[in-house]
Amino acid sequence: MEFRLFKNQTRFKIALELIDKEDGLSIMQLNQLLVDIPQATLYRHVNAMFEDGLLKIVKKKKTRSGEESFYAINAKGYKIDEDEWEQASYDEKVNFVTYYFMYILQAYQNYHQTLGDKKDHSTFSISKLNLGESEFENFQSDLNDLIHKYYHESQNNHHRERTISLVIIP
Repeated sequence: MEFRLFKNQTRFKIALELIDKEDGLSIMQLNQLLVDIPQATLYRHVNAMFEDGLLKIVKKKKTRSGEESFYAINAKGYKIDEDEWEQASYDEKVNFVTYYFMYILQAYQNYHQTLGDKKDHSTFSISKLNLGESEFENFQSDLNDLIHKYYHESQNNHHRERTISLVIIP
């Protein structure tokens, strides 16, 4: 596992635009969204991210001048299992946590754009709990049970998707 996404702000901006875009975006579409990045710079970074396995090509479209590729986040490049987490270096873990928060930031931005005149109902909180080891394990187990309970209800097509984000720092 190697995270090269955060070498600079340009790659971060590209990744933010591509989060949750399963159909991908072309360089031209990215150029329209990221007006502060010259097209040549954008093209160079997208190619580097593709070569690093951070992006994938999800489709190609014929144009008059050739072929246009549509890029999406390569989710496999950002997933980590328990064994990988244990073996990861501190820098790799920080990069992974950064991607996680980048995803949450993009989810909030997408939500906020849909609000219009409606009230923002998002909530954020930080709680520091003084717990012994067994109490902490019970807390995590209870939290896991609660999430599983509502996760199965969320499969109902009549419900709206909601993002719940938790970070536990033991």
